[in-house]
Parts: sequence; structure tokens; C-alpha cells
Amino acid sequence: MNITQSNKGENLISIKISVEQADYQESLEKSLRQLRQRANIPGFRPGMVPMGMIKKMYGASAKMEALNTVVSDALNKHIIDNKLDLLGYPLNDPEQQPADLEKDDNLDFYFEAALRPEINVDFTNTMVDFYHIVPTDEEVDKVVEDLQQRNPNTSHPETVGEDDRLEIKIREAKNGKEVEGGFEKDGVYFNMSQIKNKTQRKKFIDKEVGSEFIVNFAKVFGSEEEAAKVLGKDAPAASDFNIIIDDAIRNEKPELNEDFFKKIFPDKDIKDLDAFKVAVKAEMEKQHEAEADPILFNKMIDELVAAVKFDMPDAFMKRWIVENSQGKISADDIEKNYDNDYAKGLRWQLIEDSIVKANPELIITDEEVKNFVLKQIFPGIDYANLEDDMKANLDKIAANYLKDEQQVSGLKNQLADVKMTAFLKGKMNINYTEVTPAEFMKSLEGERKPKKGKK
Repeated sequence: MNITQSNKGENLISIKISVEQADYQESLEKSLRQLRQRANIPGFRPGMVPMGMIKKMYGASAKMEALNTVVSDALNKHIIDNKLDLLGYPLNDPEQQPADLEKDDNLDFYFEAALRPEINVDFTNTMVDFYHIVPTDEEVDKVVEDLQQRNPNTSHPETVGEDDRLEIKIREAKNGKEVEGGFEKDGVYFNMSQIKNKTQRKKFIDKEVGSEFIVNFAKVFGSEEEAAKVLGKDAPAASDFNIIIDDAIRNEKPELNEDFFKKIFPDKDIKDLDAFKVAVKAEMEKQHEAEADPILFNKMIDELVAAVKFDMPDAFMKRWIVENSQGKISADDIEKNYDNDYAKGLRWQLIEDSIVKANPELIITDEEVKNFVLKQIFPGIDYANLEDDMKANLDKIAANYLKDEQQVSGLKNQLADVKMTAFLKGKMNINYTEVTPAEFMKSLEGERKPKKGKK
């Protein structure tokens, strides 16, 4: 067997594998002997079919199988031994006539292969125009108001107020008395705001915790359906109930003072409202930045694809995409969409690979994937400071979640995009224009609108 390699053009090579009969004869004879043992032909005992008949019936297919094994092994060995860094896998060389497998014993096989181009990414010559999203004072004030509502001061007053949340016990009643063996339930909760009827609300207002009285919840909440939502589907919603008020829970809007500032930003020493608003604004800007990063990432990809120059074996890649699609993509589809779709994706993949190769810290580790999963399932948990037993339990949960290989692959892709975005933001030249969130959304709408062609 003889293997030769020659250049066909920029980043394109031809590999010729010359196979003699002796290279595949042993494999062929072994295959034919196995076929003879398995052959079930009327008139012959198993294993006693004449070899001539076996060769006539199966010789061509057995020869093809033996050749395929020998040639594939030789091709793979040549790639490994010569450390060929290929794009995709080799294809049959379209410029060479295929060998006649049936007639010839000594055969030449020709393959075409694309070499991965040498890529030098120079970030200094890149420029991307983007936006620094800054919330307005009104939007900051709205978030401060929302933080107050979501972090109320909670108290347990002795008497029921207009907007309290109540915890009660209920006991089914009839004619003003509890029904022996009737429906009962503890730990029933509802908000006073759920009672729309003023007359019914008065039955609860100013009642002391521990009070006991008879009500009909269908009347209290306006219908049996609404009553069932509070009492439970198994409760006789139309019945009277004796109730005991176990607790009144009152949420009040907190003052904007140092205690509140510390509650929202425990790691910051904030003394006054102005400093608090500055901190809130900074967090809002971080959130806007994180939400806009995928858009910026795509713009950075476009810039790098345009700025980083290297030759691509496009004709080969078109053929490779068609063959790799398993019949899902035609050559005509490739010709129509190659420049706008496929070429950009291929070029970015090569650029990204070269960046990762030069910066190994961008490679996603299993530990990073596990930590990402833990943050998704248990947001806010400080894993590093947990007890060993708790860490072990969380690790088991993450391990079960990561058994799905497809899911792991998707997580790695997400993390890779996040890390690459942060890396490129630190390397590329980005011209930021300060805009409000509304202005940013308007700019995106303008970019999405199709541009009118010239008449």
C-alpha cells in the first residue's frame, strides 16, 4: 500500500491511497469464510457450500467491505501520523474517476481534504458601535418603590386592619353552632383585600386575634367558587362556619432608612437615599447590560467575521455540508444560502476555535457546568461556605441533572457564549453611546425594519 499527498490549492489537499490485492486479500478471505459458514443454501449442508459459489454470490460485496476497511484505516492513520488539522472529514476527490472495484485487483483511491487555515485575530483593528443603557431617574424611583413593596415591614397586630392577611381555623356550623363531626380545617389564609363587600368586611375589621364568630364564606367572598379557592375544594363552601382568628399579618411600606438600605444591599455601607439610588441605578445598568449582551455578541461576531481575513475552501465546504446533511440539504440550497448563512457560521467557528486555542481559560470545565446548574436550581446559595454534608447533597442533585448529555451540551454552549462575550468585550474596541432603555428598544426596532431598495 502506498499513500501520497499533494496540494490542490489554498488549504486544500489530495490524498491518494494505492491498494494492492495483498493489502486486502486476508480480510477478504476471512469474510468469505465467515459467509460460507453462515450460508443457508438448499442442497448443501451448513459450512459445505462450495467456495466458488460463495465468491460468485458474495464476492463483490465482500471485496467492497474489505477495501472499505483497509482504505478507511489507512486514511485515518495518515491523518493522525501527519497531524493533519482538517475541516470536517475527507471526501472523494471529484476530479478523479472512481475505481472499478469488481474488475481491478490493484486500485487507487483519491480523497480531497480541507486543511484548517492559520488564523491570526487582531483585536486592535476592530470597532463595534453599541449602547450603554442608563435608566432614567423616574425608572430608578419606580424600582425603589417596587423594592419597598417587595420588602415590607411585617408585624402581627392584636386587632384586624383593612389590609391584613389572616390565619384562621374553620369549623362547619349550623344554626350558630358547630356541627359535630363536620368539616374542619386549620391554617386557612386569606387577604382582607379579597373581601369586596363592605358589609362583610366589617365583620372582620377591628376584631381581636383569638376572636370567634360565625360567617358564611360564600357571602364573604361573593360566591361558592371564590370561597372554595380559599377553603379548599373539599370544603362545603356554601355552609356556615365558626371561625377563630389565629393571627393577623400586616405588611407596611418600610421607611427609606439605613436599615432598609442594608437589607437590600447587605455588602454596602449606604447612609442616605441619594447613595441608595446610585446603587439601585448601578444594579439596573448591570441588568440592562446582561440583557443586551447577546445582541452585542452578535455584533462582535459580525465585526470579527468581516475583519479577520483568511482563505476558505468554499467549494469543498459546500460539498461537505451537502454530504453531512444526510439528504436534508441540496446543492442548490447551498448555492443560494452559502454566502449569507453557512459561510458566516463556518468562518466564525474557525475564528472562535483559534481564540479558544490561544486562550485556554475560555474552555468550559465540568466544574463550571456544575456550578451553573446549582445557581439555576438554588439561586442565591453561597456554595463555597456550605457545610460538607450540604455540599454533598447539592452535588448529587447536580449530578442527576447532568446525566442528560444533550442538556449538558446546551449548558456548555450557553456558558461558552457568556465567557466569549466577556472576553471579547475586554479585547475589542467598542464605541458606546449612552441611551435610555426606551431609546435602546427603539434602536432595535429600527435595525429590524427591512431597508427599502433603490427604485
